[in-house]
Amino acid sequence: MNQLKTILVGVDFSECSRCALEHAVRLARWNNAGLNVIHVMDSSSLDNLNSKLPPELDELRRLNREHAIGRLANWTKESGAPEGHSREVMNGAPLELLLQESRSRRIDLLVLGITGDSLLLYGAGTLATKCLRKSATKVLLVKQTHPRPFRRIVACVDFSETSKEVVKQALRVAGQDQADLHFLHVLQAGWTGWNSHANVSALVDFEKNVRALLENNLRQFTAAPQECSAICSVTRAKTHGHGIAEYCRSVDADLVVLGARGQTTLNYVLLGSTVERLLREIPCSMLVVRSPEACAGTSPAGNTGQ
Repeated sequence: MNQLKTILVGVDFSECSRCALEHAVRLARWNNAGLNVIHVMDSSSLDNLNSKLPPELDELRRLNREHAIGRLANWTKESGAPEGHSREVMNGAPLELLLQESRSRRIDLLVLGITGDSLLLYGAGTLATKCLRKSATKVLLVKQTHPRPFRRIVACVDFSETSKEVVKQALRVAGQDQADLHFLHVLQAGWTGWNSHANVSALVDFEKNVRALLENNLRQFTAAPQECSAICSVTRAKTHGHGIAEYCRSVDADLVVLGARGQTTLNYVLLGSTVERLLREIPCSMLVVRSPEACAGTSPAGNTGQ
């Protein structure tokens, strides 16, 4: 990923968060970036009942914190975390703390683990969704079921400004991991419902011409270097989310790169239940990027996150 300087990874000691930590370590070493490792002891539900809780709770919290500190030290050592990395055990609400730390530390990439059935970090099905929607930086969601490093990457392009950043990030990760790279545009063919049209063959020819035009535009837009044997594909689907998921399954992808905002194709993918469905459907990890302009408008002190 382009010029990463700071990476934050959330660890809850699940297997998927171990995979997230390993990827974060790998990216930190490759980019010579600062690595921040955080475990959050979720106390949000208890904090509201503070006056009604027995005094033994404080001792339990202390013991659990000590255990978590030791375990986090072991995990970072086993994963080969670079010298100078930071690790911390915090109390509070995971979502609030992850977003707060991302802002205060001027994080360029937030890394979280997700399981194959979309039970996300800290057991909250909406945590990844909210991080994707609220974080002003790149977010990498790592599934525990794919190999490391990435072997096959699908970059989703809708020809928007954000898609330019998608292309840059995909090319960089593919170069780092020597991965196969696919650039994908999902075509929603609105004319397929024109059943009353007398000359159906004309529609077939029309779609063929549209596909050829889009594939040519995709090659020009991505402008992949000659040494990168990227594949440009246009697939038709009822929705962009289904089109992305189906294509990722068909090529056995283990990373899909999406833009957080685009023209018409990917905007809705990051809305609430839609991203939950996409996380369940796609067979791979997900990297969500934002344009430098978007990051500049939301990051503290004008930080672009690039």
